[in-house]
This record gives sequence, structure tokens and C-alpha cells, in this order.
Amino acid sequence: MDALWMTDPGWEGYAHTFRVEALLHDSQSRFQRIRVVENRDFGRMLFLDEAVQTTEHDEFVYHELLSHVPLCTHPDPRRVLLIGGGDGGLLRETLRHPVEHVTMVEIDQDVIEVTRRLIPSIPGGAFDDPRARLIIDNGISFARRTAERFDVALVDGSDPKGPSLDLFSPEFIGDLARLLGPGGVLAMQSGSPLCQQDLVAMVGRRMRPHFRWVRCYLGAVPSYPGVLWSFTIGSHTRDPAALEDGELRRRLEGITTRCYTPAGHRSLFALPPFLAEAIAAFPVGGPG
Repeated sequence: MDALWMTDPGWEGYAHTFRVEALLHDSQSRFQRIRVVENRDFGRMLFLDEAVQTTEHDEFVYHELLSHVPLCTHPDPRRVLLIGGGDGGLLRETLRHPVEHVTMVEIDQDVIEVTRRLIPSIPGGAFDDPRARLIIDNGISFARRTAERFDVALVDGSDPKGPSLDLFSPEFIGDLARLLGPGGVLAMQSGSPLCQQDLVAMVGRRMRPHFRWVRCYLGAVPSYPGVLWSFTIGSHTRDPAALEDGELRRRLEGITTRCYTPAGHRSLFALPPFLAEAIAAFPVGGPG
């Protein structure tokens, strides 16, 4: 970082650059470099190593799409597992549903502490909710050894490198599928559909052996490289793209959202032709 700008390198030939009004935090945890900066357009921004993880002004897009789509796909989610998500935004959105228990497994406690102190609007009071259990541990190890069962599993990891590399492995995805009940749902971010099509296809292929339905859906996260972002969801019993508006409205009654809506749910799954062609290597839906 120089005196004025912070750069998320994105990919080999492309980067996002943000003007830094103030550097609020800079430390090295056991796993990664953690920085919080102030930007005029995005507010406070959390960087892990060189990558933007979340910002005050657009975090709601990512966290709403990664939570509400899978939680509404499951007919009655009670027990939810979160892997990663140290900023607390995904936990916050999950707890807006009438779930009974949420287990969050985060490898880096420093990320939680820095975000709670410097960007408290993102977690809100989520970490203090009695339904939430926080475990500081490697999510891959937890999924491999736990005997607990869950209705929904959500993976909020960075790109497949560093501490997040194994969050995209076939073994980990298989372990999560094993932890889910008969109506279980798994969802995770799967990278940029513009510049990481191999990653999008890989996540779908690795989910496919474990779920009847596998779907990719999209959202626009302005602070992420390429802006357009993908999520991949696997479901045992219900097609996530075929949920009825009436059910979605009922499920979201009393939940205020800024991005996700029942009316827009199906359109999230309407993939543009370039992406549909790129991920044609794995079936995006239908009986397993």
C-alpha cells in the first residue's frame, strides 16, 4: 500500500484500486495480514492479505445472497453451520431467520476482533445472540471430525489460496454434504463468473455427486474484482430456482432486506449465455 491507494490485484492482468482516506488497522495474524481502511465510496473496508473481503457500503449484497437463498430453499432450517465469515455479516443475516442454532467455525479470531471493533455495523449484535455458537478452529478439520448434523451449511471463504484453499476441495464439500440432513442445503461463494469460470465450474462439479440439484446464481458486489459475483448451491430435495413467490414472501415476512427479494429470486439463476456455456461441464439441475 502506498500513501494514497490500496490495490486488490484480482487476477494476473486486472486489479481494483481504492483510494485510502485513512489506514485504521494493520496487523499480521497467524494466518494472514489484516487491514482496515477508510474509503470515500465504500466506507470502512476489510482487506485480508491483498484482497477486499467486505465493506460497509456493499456488504449487504454478498451476505444477503449467500444466506437468504439457501435458507429459503430449505423447507424448515433449524440448525445451520457457517464456515468462515469472520466479519459476522453472514451470521447476522442467518440469525434473521427463525433458526434454533447456528454454529460458526472461523479459523482466525483476529478477523472477528478487528471487525467487531472497527466495523461493528457488519456483525451488529450477531456474536451476542444466544442462538450462535462461535468455534475458533479450522473449518475443514471441524467438518471432518464432527458428529453433529445440520440443515444448511454456508461457506464464506476467500478465493482458493492461503487459509481458504481447501474450502474448495472435493473432500471438504463431501464432508459438508455428509453433515446435512435429508433436506439439506449447501451454498458457497464461487468467484467471478467473468474471470474465474474455471472455479465456478469446479465448485459445481464437486457438489454434483452429493446433491440432486446444483445451481449457480449471480449478484453484483461492486467492491469485488469484476463486480459480478457467483454463488453455487446444492440441494437434496428442492430446486432452488423453482421456489414460489408466495412461499418466499411468507418466509421473509418481518425480515428487512436491501438486495434480495422474492420477486427477484428466480432471476438470480437466469445465467447469461457466456456463463452457461462455460459451466456446461457440470449439470446445473435435474434429478441426480
